[in-house]
Order: sequence, then structure tokens, then C-alpha cells
Amino acid sequence: MENTKGFYYLEDVIIEGFKSFSEATNMSFKPGIGVIIGNNGVGKSNILDAILWAFGEDDLLKLRCYNISELFFWGSRDHKPASKISVQLTFKEWNNPSSKPIQIKRSCDIDGTNSFSVDEKDIDRQNFCRFISKIGLGDVTKTIIRQDQINDIFYLNPHDRLEFIRQKYFNNNYNITEILEKSIPIFKNYVSTLVPKYNAEMHINNSIEIEISSSLTGTKKAHQLSGGEKAVVALAFKAALFKHLNSSIYFFDEVEPSLDYVNHKSLQLFLREISIQKQLIIITHLRATVELADTLHGVRTRMDGSTFMKFYFVMDKRLLRLYKCC
Repeated sequence: MENTKGFYYLEDVIIEGFKSFSEATNMSFKPGIGVIIGNNGVGKSNILDAILWAFGEDDLLKLRCYNISELFFWGSRDHKPASKISVQLTFKEWNNPSSKPIQIKRSCDIDGTNSFSVDEKDIDRQNFCRFISKIGLGDVTKTIIRQDQINDIFYLNPHDRLEFIRQKYFNNNYNITEILEKSIPIFKNYVSTLVPKYNAEMHINNSIEIEISSSLTGTKKAHQLSGGEKAVVALAFKAALFKHLNSSIYFFDEVEPSLDYVNHKSLQLFLREISIQKQLIIITHLRATVELADTLHGVRTRMDGSTFMKFYFVMDKRLLRLYKCC
């Protein structure tokens, strides 16, 4: 890691009773890139939901729920329904091995009563959120990109796109025009890294107009791009915006765009560049992403449908040779 002193990374997660987790489940991460793999439907995305919830996220749609009861393990043949859920997160400072770990925890009873703690000391929600912001993670619930939402900004006209970005990622504490202008060179660099043959432009005038050009396809506006092109450009655009948010952690939930096999190396360069200063926690099926992992987590389901961690590796070349892409 470079230039990361004072930034915190997620070192440890303990989930209990949350969604598909019937038993206390622990997973550990290193600075850099943490990769989570497993078959479809085993509960991989529930891990990200649990982490976001622990940070204070209460928007049920962002947690992929319609009702708060859906946050609780439903019960099965082998396990009783959860009457309480809890998620505990432990952080450490990058490039400072002697730093003291910081621990936060959120719990909720079936009646909806929430409790928060920092280093095992109870704290009210307002001070909990202030503490999260103090350690550089105040916007962490915003720095997530999910597979089914990656292209959302390109289904809007340029004016609505600006308002969407303002409301979703920024507030009155930010100068949105200044942020967008600062994002332009980052965005252009990310696009050219992901697809070297593309050139990107962003025009800001009470709206956000994005254009992509290449010698093969000419110039296209964002809404004219193919599905795969939209995914590439949207990933670059959102990652450029994230640079200005108060978060040292990004979450990517199966967002790898529809790149040709020959472009997987470009995706690796993009992820490596981001991970120099940000921790990435990525759910994936793509071997090219697994190759980048500092930690690799395998998720499976029991016979009753509950989620458990099948394996955890600190990745190295020997283990990568043993890995078979799912």
C-alpha cells in the first residue's frame, strides 16, 4: 500500500443471525483485494449487506429487502429462526502494524431495537455515525456497485443524471460541479485503462453528458453504448466519483463488465490501480479477478440452505494453481 497512513481497512467480520447466516460466521481480510467466490444463490451478497448494515445502513432496498424481518435468519430444519442479529467489524490502520484494532458492532432484536458499540462500549446511533466518519468511513455505504445497478446512470437523460448523482452520492457538504470537474481526468484514465482503444469525454453544464470515441466505432453518447460498453464506462465513472467520498473501502458485487477475454488483463490493471489506496472487497466468478486476490473466501450452503464459509486463503501462486474457476 502507498500513501495509506491514517486510512483504515476492514480486517475481520463476524456475522450472526443475519439473513442466511444461522450461526456466528467469521471472515478475515488483508489490505488490498479480498475476493469472495461461490455458486449462485449461496449468500455471497448477504456478506456485503451485513457489512453495510453494520455501518448503519437502514435503507431496506439497498440491503435487498422489503421488510426488516427479512434481515433475520428465517429458520430451517436444523436451526431456529434468529431472534437477534449482530454484525461486528474490526479495522486496522494501513501501513501501521502497531496500530490498535478498532471494533464496531451493531445488533438488533426481533422487535426492532438497535444497539451500537465501539470497542465494546455502548454508544448511541448519532455518536456511532460520527465515529465512523472520524475514522474515514463516513461514506462507506455509498461505495458499493452491484451487478444489477451498474448501468443505472445511463438510463437517465443528462440533466436527471446530474441530480441522481447529487442525491445518491453527495449532499450539501459537497460542491457537485467541482467534484465532477476533478473527476474528469480520473474517469478518462479509468476508461482508457479498462479499454485502451476508447477515449472518454465528460461535459458538465447543469447536466452530465458522457461521450466515448474510438477509431472503430466513432463517437457515441452514453445512452447509445452497447450493454457491455455501458458496463465498462459506468464502472469507470462510478469509481472516479468514489475517489471524492469519505471511504477507504469499495465493494464490487459481480460488476466485471462484459469484456472479451483479451481485455481481462485491462480489468486487472484497473483493479490493481484502485487497490493501491483503497481496499476492495469483490464478489466474482471471474478467474482474472481471483488472480488478484490477497485473500480468497469460499462460500457454500448447508443442506438446510444456510450459509457457511467453506474456506479462507491468504492467496499465493501455489493456491492459485489449485483454484478452478467456478
